[in-house]
Amino acid sequence: MSHLVPHRLPIIIILVAANMLALAATDLYLPSVPYLPAIFGTGIEQVQFTLAAFSAGFAISQILFGAAGDLWNRRWILVGSMAVFVPASFWCATAETVEGLIAARFLQGFAASASATLTAPMIKPLFDEARAVHALSVIGGIDAIIPALAPILGAWIFAAFGWEANFWVIVLVGLPLFIAAIFYIPNDRPESHHTSIWPVMMGFFALLRHRQFMGYAVSHGLSLAGLLAVVFSAPTLIVEHMDGGPREYVYVQISWVATFLIAANGTGTLARRMTPDNLIWWANYVQIIAAAGLLLYALLPDAPTWWGLALGGIPYCIGLGLRGGAGFSRALDVVPDYGARASSLIIFFSMAFTALATGAVAPFIDHGLWSAGAAMLALSLGALAVLPLIKAPR
Repeated sequence: MSHLVPHRLPIIIILVAANMLALAATDLYLPSVPYLPAIFGTGIEQVQFTLAAFSAGFAISQILFGAAGDLWNRRWILVGSMAVFVPASFWCATAETVEGLIAARFLQGFAASASATLTAPMIKPLFDEARAVHALSVIGGIDAIIPALAPILGAWIFAAFGWEANFWVIVLVGLPLFIAAIFYIPNDRPESHHTSIWPVMMGFFALLRHRQFMGYAVSHGLSLAGLLAVVFSAPTLIVEHMDGGPREYVYVQISWVATFLIAANGTGTLARRMTPDNLIWWANYVQIIAAAGLLLYALLPDAPTWWGLALGGIPYCIGLGLRGGAGFSRALDVVPDYGARASSLIIFFSMAFTALATGAVAPFIDHGLWSAGAAMLALSLGALAVLPLIKAPR
């Protein structure tokens, strides 16, 4: 593709909408999670695994889509993934047991990751270099507000029509989007000398052996998972332990997303005063202090409040906003020949750690905020522990 491609606007709209829909697949559904145990006649631990399953599917398929996107026609990879994503969302909406919902969510997450992997490499060729950077920045900003806006819509849909309706919305939006992708997304063959997927997959082993890349990628993944472990636990914690409901969860989510965006937009000023590596280190210290504070707050004799949870998570979001862009960018900089695969591997670590942390917190979520706080602290300490790997070899 080039910047002279006709129908550029429809192409951009389809790619961005597909990515937004994939992100919204969990955020729309989160406000209804605390009420599903009563609906399915099961425990909250099993319901929490519907969140872990999506993250696990998303993580695993990152590797496959990252390799395929560097080898085959990206148009048909995207269309094929949507052909699975829409029926998987239909399965979620019609699931009659929590086990069925867990399986459907895994498949939904598996298919959803393609748009996250392919959006950037498919949009960049539509513009010259300067405009491509601006376009991707705008898309990143749109992606960042989904966690704030989707729960508001999801809470209203749940109150008005029930939990299934959140998945029906995805089906009703995803089906015409799938059809539009068939007609409007042009062929997009990557410039690769490989003729089979095995050499491309071997590139992941090269990345796993790259000391600096692994330091940036694993630390970034652990840092993001620390926040998501609490985000995925928050709806249940607010309803069961903090006398709140979907509205209070929305307030918490908005405060965290707004804080993240403000911090992320402030990195330009800080970048002129310190190196990206120093920014990552200092932001990690902020996250550790924030996580320790949240855990101590959870252990106080008086029951934590939803607004206390919101305030306690704000410093961690500041740290993530400061280090997120720097860490992702530096990870790609040290392996310039592995762009798509390096990006997909970073996302893999983020979602895999999120799935593991969400699953680890689930058995203890009935006992309050402390388990989520402990997970956040453990992950932020892990993120710090691997940072020495980012030092350039002498």
